[in-house]
Amino acid sequence: MKEIAPLLEALQKYWPSLSCSGSSTCHGGKGPFWAHEVEKHGTCASSVLRDEYNYFLATINLYQKYNFTEILIKAGYLPSNEEKYPLGGIISAVEIAVGATPLIVCSHGAVEELRICFHKDFQPRDCVADASSHGNTFASSSCPRYVSLPEYTGNGHGSTATKT
Repeated sequence: MKEIAPLLEALQKYWPSLSCSGSSTCHGGKGPFWAHEVEKHGTCASSVLRDEYNYFLATINLYQKYNFTEILIKAGYLPSNEEKYPLGGIISAVEIAVGATPLIVCSHGAVEELRICFHKDFQPRDCVADASSHGNTFASSSCPRYVSLPEYTGNGHGSTATKT
């Protein structure tokens, strides 16, 4: 946490923990949300990014460059807990904006995760090949043909954004 302290405000704004409220409840008590992210995803990028600070800095920069909330809103898909949108349209909007096919994970008819995959030079690549090698499927079987894009009001700022 000391190493990423300069990035904490940006991390809380752009990458808040939506799955756990504290270290003691996060990932079976294994520690903070961001520590989990470094252990699960950052270790693969360590040869390119060197340390936790650079991992999170790159993550924030990629989020700002490929902001799914903005991409989807520009395509007419607004955050809503009630409205249902065609899954294919959401996938197409991301493909057009990013130039790669995303992987979408749903829970209870709502988009839970929208993932974009990258080459080590941070250029987008299709997630389909990556997903199939891990036993998942493109646009997970958990996603119905029409999905909602849940609203999220983060950290008391009063702004609404999709959970990405």
